[in-house]
Amino acid sequence: MERDKITCSFVMDRKTYNAFKSVVSRQGQNVKGNIVEYMQSVIRYDTPNADTILAMQEVEQLKADPDKKVYHSFDEILKELGDE
Repeated sequence: MERDKITCSFVMDRKTYNAFKSVVSRQGQNVKGNIVEYMQSVIRYDTPNADTILAMQEVEQLKADPDKKVYHSFDEILKELGDE
């Protein structure tokens, strides 16, 4: 085993594990990969809040979208909402 790797082991309720495995499997992932990805997200965004992580990922996707709608003021947003 490499010196810069660690083996993690923990015990959890089988029902919880199976429910989690079912969810991540439907997304084409496995439990280990999903947990490692989550840990990396916590480190990258310095927050364990899953909703915050998803919001930050959404912002990154929007910033990369060249066709995104851009507003220059809050008044602009309100005007557009009033026009609907």
